[in-house]
Amino acid sequence: MLMPSTTSRGTVGLLCLLALAGCGLNGPAHQAPLPGAAATVDMGLMSFTPASITIHAGQSVEWRNTSIITHNVTDSAGSASNPADVALPAGAIPFSSGDMPAGTIFVYQFTVAGTYRYVCTHHESDGMIGTVVVAP
Repeated sequence: MLMPSTTSRGTVGLLCLLALAGCGLNGPAHQAPLPGAAATVDMGLMSFTPASITIHAGQSVEWRNTSIITHNVTDSAGSASNPADVALPAGAIPFSSGDMPAGTIFVYQFTVAGTYRYVCTHHESDGMIGTVVVAP
């Protein structure tokens, strides 16, 4: 039986790694932000960058999944593993992006002033938590 050489196995491994890295390297998340977005938040492997932003009521935030894995964005206490990780100001309605494959975006317009804490439910336990402060 012929066994692949170390060089062949290394080449195959490198090609597989490059193919995986290419997943999510295209799509709207890798284009210019939408014109109406007051702020953008990049979703890395296990983080939101920046982790905290400030905008004004009526403005929108664009979350960009620039990583190679699926993420989501929600401030719903019913979806979070730890309800203390999310928060909404009085009168605000919870939002949720649903699952966002690599390369996709989610835009949400904030109409109620206050502090919103949100999570990626897939990586909340890894500390993937962010904050939007909405000034009046």
